[in-house]
Amino acid sequence: MIKSIDTFLYKLINQGYTAEWLDFVMIKFSDKYFWIPLYVFLFVIIIKVFKKKAIIILLCLGLAVVASDRLTSGFIKPLIKRERPCQVEALSPRVIDPCHDTGSMPSSHSANHFAISVFLVLLFSKTQKFIKYSFFIWAFMVALSRVYCGVHYPTDVFIGGLIGAALGFTFFNLHQLIERKIKWA
Repeated sequence: MIKSIDTFLYKLINQGYTAEWLDFVMIKFSDKYFWIPLYVFLFVIIIKVFKKKAIIILLCLGLAVVASDRLTSGFIKPLIKRERPCQVEALSPRVIDPCHDTGSMPSSHSANHFAISVFLVLLFSKTQKFIKYSFFIWAFMVALSRVYCGVHYPTDVFIGGLIGAALGFTFFNLHQLIERKIKWA
């Protein structure tokens, strides 16, 4: 049953609701290099806002992403060995992003962006709600783009998002623990 719902949602997103302009947008959302300016901007903001404490924040945020990526790409994908939908001819996938044979479950893009998103939402928890929600919208759009581009099933991005969120939460709490132990001058 879950497989049929997964396939139905995949076809709906990948083949049902498409447009040429949306193809361009979703390819950009899927492109990890497209986000480098945002990463640099966030890096600068964290340094400006948190000053000396930024080193611990950036270290823990970096560890969250590395843990997320290694857990999904280095451990779970080789263990599960789920074929990507872009490799399943019966689905007639509309593939607009490179289709790799690295496995489909879970989505590393989704995991990594949700790790960043949850960490940043917790870090900036006292800011305006719009800023917090924009991090979740960003991670959701990256995850959705992976299905739209034809390279992941919805459950791949959902599970990836859960893993990333859990790691973002974990490493944010590690940051909090370390920060309490350090005597800031």
